Amino acid sequence: MSHGTYSRLLKDTGKSLRRTLEFDQSTQGTNKPIKNELQAHNLVISLHNQYIVILNRLGDCCDQVCQPQKRPVIRTLLELCIGRLLELKNELVNLDTSDMSYNDFALQEIKLTPFNLEINVVKYLKGHRDEYINSLFDYAIKINKGRDKLDADPEETESSMRADGLGEQTKSARDVSKDSGVFAQENSDSAEAHGNEMSTLVAVELIQIHERARQDRYRAVRQSKLTQLKEIEKMSKDIGGKYQKAAVKIQAMWRGHSVRRKLERRKTEQYLAVGLYYPSYIPTEQREKSLAIREYRHTVQQDYQREFEENEQKEKLRYMKVWGPWVMDDMTDEIREWFVEWYHKTGIFPQYPTKEQGGSLALIEGRVITPQHYLEQQIELERIKRLPKETRDKIKADKKLEKIKLKEKLKQEKAKEKSKKKEITDGFTMGTSSILPSLSNVYQEYENVWGNKDESDNPLQKYYLDMVKAKEEREAKLELRKIVDEMMRLELQVLNEALERDRANKKGKKGGKGKKKGKGKKGKKGGKGKKRKYLTEGKTVEELFELLFTSGIIRRCPQTSISSFLGEFSYSAFEYRRMKQNPLHNLGDLRNVIMQYAVLPLGSRLIHQIAPLIKSLCLMGPEGVGKKLLVNAICCEVGAILFDLTPSNIANKYQGKQGLQMLMHLVEKVSKLLQPSIVFIDGAEKLFYKKIPKQEKATDPRRLKVHLPKFVKSITKEDMVLLLGITEQPWAAKPRPLVKLYNKFIFVPPPDYASAFLLWQNLLMKYPGVKRDFNVSALVKVAAGYNIGTIEEVVAAVLTERRTLNLPFEPLTPMEILDELMKHTPVSQAEIKKYRDWYDKRTPIGKKKAKIMEEQAELGTKQRK
Repeated sequence: MSHGTYSRLLKDTGKSLRRTLEFDQSTQGTNKPIKNELQAHNLVISLHNQYIVILNRLGDCCDQVCQPQKRPVIRTLLELCIGRLLELKNELVNLDTSDMSYNDFALQEIKLTPFNLEINVVKYLKGHRDEYINSLFDYAIKINKGRDKLDADPEETESSMRADGLGEQTKSARDVSKDSGVFAQENSDSAEAHGNEMSTLVAVELIQIHERARQDRYRAVRQSKLTQLKEIEKMSKDIGGKYQKAAVKIQAMWRGHSVRRKLERRKTEQYLAVGLYYPSYIPTEQREKSLAIREYRHTVQQDYQREFEENEQKEKLRYMKVWGPWVMDDMTDEIREWFVEWYHKTGIFPQYPTKEQGGSLALIEGRVITPQHYLEQQIELERIKRLPKETRDKIKADKKLEKIKLKEKLKQEKAKEKSKKKEITDGFTMGTSSILPSLSNVYQEYENVWGNKDESDNPLQKYYLDMVKAKEEREAKLELRKIVDEMMRLELQVLNEALERDRANKKGKKGGKGKKKGKGKKGKKGGKGKKRKYLTEGKTVEELFELLFTSGIIRRCPQTSISSFLGEFSYSAFEYRRMKQNPLHNLGDLRNVIMQYAVLPLGSRLIHQIAPLIKSLCLMGPEGVGKKLLVNAICCEVGAILFDLTPSNIANKYQGKQGLQMLMHLVEKVSKLLQPSIVFIDGAEKLFYKKIPKQEKATDPRRLKVHLPKFVKSITKEDMVLLLGITEQPWAAKPRPLVKLYNKFIFVPPPDYASAFLLWQNLLMKYPGVKRDFNVSALVKVAAGYNIGTIEEVVAAVLTERRTLNLPFEPLTPMEILDELMKHTPVSQAEIKKYRDWYDKRTPIGKKKAKIMEEQAELGTKQRK
């Protein structure tokens, strides 16, 4: 697409964002609770859906817009929209008391499907992170290879090389002929060079072999010609026309077969066009062309950005060279006038604002104390000093009382807010957003600069020089002001010292006869004080990464996307919720939740700072449902580095108390230096086993039960680090420490009918030999309860390479798959119920939901009576 297309898309997205912001801001000021639960849900979910549509469009613009001054504003808008989306998701969780939200009515209003609301913006936020990660892994691999070469015995390698050289000379003639076809040039050259006596014998034997092969080929050709002549002679003696009848019958059969094939092909093409059949091959020419255009636009972006940065630097240097001295003179004159004003009015010089206060900017903005106010304070202090001691004590007591009253007032206001929340049990009010004001300000800034800007004279979307000059002028002034602040602080120090000397001279005190300074306590010498020793002091990030990679703590994830976790959405859950039931979610709903809990918060630093903080996440479910696939997908989507702290992986590594301390120090330091990072634990229940199984006692699974909670506690909004655990038996652990460690628990169920149909269809129909009318629906109904891993294993076991080649002659039947499927055990409903019961009884949100369901059931029984 062209520059104009994305400019129009950006303008349309800006209009949609303005409408959404107006609607969102209107919900912030309302104090009246919404008593209808469905109405409250629709209000929040409609806003949630609108932000998803907007941020998907902003993601396309952020990825493809080439104008270098526009892209930072678009990215900021995108990150703030994601932050607001996660805030609304938090509101939905509190409203529904569930991590899963269903939005049938809201989708009908905006006329979209659930697939239209999938979030596809993380790849734009990741940028060139993959290149950096690959460089770290390449460095670690290179270091390990170099270490292995150094560890190898040089005498052994030399002797092996000699053995190889001797082997080439002592090969038999027959082995030489087998090496690389005919006469090997290297061997012949070496034989001639060294004057080898065996070269003549080798040549003779090679000639004999080739002569025998030529004679065999001649005999084979002659025999095939004789066979053909005999067949022709038989055909010429057609007694009774039986050969002719056979030929006619074969022709008739072939014509019927070809007509049936044509009809079947036409039917298949019609069904493929309508969408009833799933194609085995999807043409990718247009997609590849579109991707090539996108990549070309990425290169254009880089070129424009490079050119823009070079011109920024040039403009900055030009401004500093031409206008820098004049600007500094103006600033120093202004500050000196301030010094003089203070001295004339108060007789002293003012205190210079600190860097935290903004330096001389505080003076310009009027955030410093004036001489008049300072004199009034001094007069007041003098007046208080002259008062009797009782009066002064009374004034101090009054001030303390005022502070206490202010604190009590704040406590009462908080208590009132809490009581209001408790009173409104049957209503909903939208929480105050901390992101919405920033989002409105950035959008307003975007509208002021780009909303009505005429870009017709810039068709190539290059940078605007006037904007560059204005920006660099602001930045240069700020840099010059910092320099001026340092100079004026020194000047103020000199003036204060001169003022003190003048006052001392006026009092008749000589410089050398001042009061002797009391001898203070000598400070401790620097050498004797104990310095804190860091365990990895002096090590670079690359060296620490290589250390953890070599020990197997850091491992590389296979390239996986979140879209590879196939699954349909639940289209009946909304109705079940309306009937006060708690339905099981589908894999499509789970994919969206994983995106909002684990992927989006790690997309950028700004998102992680403003979004609700999720420090840890635990995926639970039976074996083979796709938990590890989701872990790999999360890492690949955000470009995170995976630290594997699975008990079996760290067994016999970093042993002892100091070793464990070193391990956690390394993981904490490197994960925060190379963020985003994911600390992974396979078997989250093993850290808090009620009773350690005998076969696992050697791995000591409880090693990290003390250190890991401390690590999670140290994660702040500044740290893009997530603890991600998976478990198949959450009930095997002590519930309290496990639930305390993980903020969120998500159940990964086996696929239902819709998700299993999608999975079977994708796995089977990618083979061209499988008939397009294969009865997948019946197969899914019979094979209910099997998980994703089992389905993939069965398809791989049935459709081997040999069976795939034989598909045109022997079509695949459901019985072949069922025979292989019967070797595996499906996930029973009792097992699924066990996971759901544990979730409802142990997790905070599960307990709350179960309590609400019980209350609603009691109300229902009372109304029936």
